[in-house]
Amino acid sequence: MIIAISQRIDFIPSRNEYRDSVDQNLLRLIIELGHIPIQVPNVLLVKNKNQKLVEWLKKINPQGLILSGGNDINEHEKRDDTEKFLYTWAKNKKKPILGICRGMQLIGIINNIKLKQVSNHVSINHPIISVNNLKQIRNSFHDYSLKNCPEGFEVLFYSEDGEIESIRHKIDRIFGIMWHPEREYPFLKEDLKMIRLIFND
Repeated sequence: MIIAISQRIDFIPSRNEYRDSVDQNLLRLIIELGHIPIQVPNVLLVKNKNQKLVEWLKKINPQGLILSGGNDINEHEKRDDTEKFLYTWAKNKKKPILGICRGMQLIGIINNIKLKQVSNHVSINHPIISVNNLKQIRNSFHDYSLKNCPEGFEVLFYSEDGEIESIRHKIDRIFGIMWHPEREYPFLKEDLKMIRLIFND
C-alpha cells in the first residue's frame, strides 16, 4: 500500500529558505509494516487552486494518509491548507487516515472542535488509559489538546489528567493519536498492531 505522509515546514534562516521534512523514523515505521511512504509537498496548492495537488494524487494514487506531527496549527498556512485538502480527499474516497499529534488536532479542527492549551504534556512519558481501563505508557510532545471529541468519533484513550489522547471515527477508518509512535525504537508492538489494523485491508 502506498501511504501519503504530510510534512512539516521549517524555515532555515542561514539559507533563507523553507523546507518540507518528515522524521525518517516515521518512514522506517511504515516500511517495517510493509507499506510504501510517499511525502506530500506543501507547494502544490497555489492561491487556493488545487489542480496541481489533484494531479499529484491521481499520479501517486495513495491508498492511505498520515497527517504527521510537528508545527502548530496556523504556524504555516500552506501546510494547514494542504492537510485539510488531503483529509477531505481521503475521507471522501474512504481511504484510511491516521493523524499523529498535530494531525489529530487538525482532525478535530476540521470537525469543528477547538483546541485548548495543556500543561505537563511536553517531552514526557505518561500513562494513557483506554475506555476499558487498560493502561499503557506513551510519549507526549504537545502543548494543545482537543476540547471535546468530534461528532461521529469516539475516544479510545485519555491521559490521567483527563485529556483526549486518541480518537476513532465510528464508521470510517479515521484515527487520531496524540503520541509519536515513530519516536520509540524499537517500535512498540501495540503501536505496530494499531497502525497495521488501520492500513491493512
